[in-house]
Amino acid sequence: MISIILAGGAGTRLWPLSRKYWPKFLLKLADDKFSLLQKTFLRVKEFSSLEKIFIVVNKEHKFLVKENIQDLKINFPLENIITEPEIRNTLPAVTLGCEIVKNKYPKEKIVGIFPSDHIIKPNKRFKNYIEEAKRVALKENIILFGIKPTRVESGYGHIKIRKDSKYEFENFYKVESFIEKPEFNVAKKLLKSSDIYWNSGIFVFHIDTFFDELKIYQPYIYELLVNSAYKSEDLKNIYEKITPLSIDKGLIEKTKKLLFIPLENIFWDDLGSWGSLERIYKKDENNNIIFGKNIDISSKNIKVLGSDKRLIATCGLENLIIVDTEDALLVLNKNYDQKVKDIVEKIVDETKLYHKTVQRPWGFYTVLKQSDGYKIKIINVLPQKRLSLQKHKKRAEQWFVVCGVAKIFCKDKFLYLRKGETLKIEKNMPHRLENPSKKQILEIVEVGYGSYLGEDDIIRLEDDFKRK
Repeated sequence: MISIILAGGAGTRLWPLSRKYWPKFLLKLADDKFSLLQKTFLRVKEFSSLEKIFIVVNKEHKFLVKENIQDLKINFPLENIITEPEIRNTLPAVTLGCEIVKNKYPKEKIVGIFPSDHIIKPNKRFKNYIEEAKRVALKENIILFGIKPTRVESGYGHIKIRKDSKYEFENFYKVESFIEKPEFNVAKKLLKSSDIYWNSGIFVFHIDTFFDELKIYQPYIYELLVNSAYKSEDLKNIYEKITPLSIDKGLIEKTKKLLFIPLENIFWDDLGSWGSLERIYKKDENNNIIFGKNIDISSKNIKVLGSDKRLIATCGLENLIIVDTEDALLVLNKNYDQKVKDIVEKIVDETKLYHKTVQRPWGFYTVLKQSDGYKIKIINVLPQKRLSLQKHKKRAEQWFVVCGVAKIFCKDKFLYLRKGETLKIEKNMPHRLENPSKKQILEIVEVGYGSYLGEDDIIRLEDDFKRK
């Protein structure tokens, strides 16, 4: 069986932990050992061999995903990380993934689609449902998994099944209708119905059936991504012609080949908001969930997600969610946890859409301070890694070596800077920073100054990681 993991989106409802360049699926919540993506990968590894697991990811997150999977110390073929040039929702992502796996494994007919940010347990029972779905999908069906609602939830799509039309296989049903993220009062009524389920966004299908149905209902996407025999360098141009479209709206709600199976006796959550914490972690005697340094007096029903870096003191609070990070603090009424996305949309300062520490394929950097006209960073370059050969139009930089030896290409020659030595990089000057050591991390302080200090003021002339 082929498994395709969809690692897209930024999870804005989990700001400030999730950011534009550190999306939800990379989060390790509280004291978790694995990220959400790693948990999903380990889950699908139970029913797909490593070489038949694929991850579809936006180009901005490719190397973060690569490092996240490599941290598992598993011999995963990194060419199975499929890169989308733009975010175009789930139908183009699934189509691109299926087209690639069809050519690589033409004899493999069953494909599973799995979002990267779901929490599912127990894994063994979930695997049994996958095996059951595979058997039915071989009859040229598309299988959708659903969850029986346990609460009023306006953030999930709902499904109404036709219980009088049970399929020839036990536990499979036809779908009567889809209800897109209903209003609270509507969701409250739906909770009482025995034929209503949540849409999990997990699918298993016969790959030929998927392409046949795609050709019928979305011929334009079929023509662009399946029938065009594109090359990788043409993919960006193709994606620019695609309007964002979910697999649900574009195909699942239209096809006549759909069958539905409820996931019974399984815990499922897509961690769509901070309120999800109370469904995942145990509460104390006051219904509080607290992680990180905290002193609390007489608070009830609060969720505090901090760190070990600074103390959070709470007293006499009720029904609040508090999320503390190095550069942003979120405090909200628990009944408004779906509004965090609206907060992110109102953030004018783009730096709050990034963590102060940003991962890169060559290492990471931390922004210490930014003000009008200058930005101060600590840059850490991993052993035997190097940044792109690049230049900046609107800023100059001053580098000061703190630890290690820096190999620098500048002014058409190579220079070596050691601890305590400094170098100025002028505007429009091609330059490259490299760590020649086999063991030691290179650490430098960078002071950038100029009329514009955004990370998009980088003209890459050459890059080991094929970034543009």
